[in-house]
Amino acid sequence: MHSETLPTSKQLLASWARIWQQKLNGKPDDIKQAIGNHAKLFPKGNHSEVEARTKRTIAAHSGDPKTIRALLNRAQANLRNL
Repeated sequence: MHSETLPTSKQLLASWARIWQQKLNGKPDDIKQAIGNHAKLFPKGNHSEVEARTKRTIAAHSGDPKTIRALLNRAQANLRNL
């Protein structure tokens, strides 16, 4: 999606769920692709900022798989409620 509008909550939750799932799988190329797809949800001028914030968020939670699973479960539960 190359829209110039902000993403919906559902799009963001699905994107974060994909990112956390890829992080659990441990495949760097897939994580990079998920981050790139996440950044593309935002207007073009914000892609680099969104990518940097996303990488910082992932790095902050990378040390503990339990935390990542909790974040993934929360995103999936919220998606079901939307």
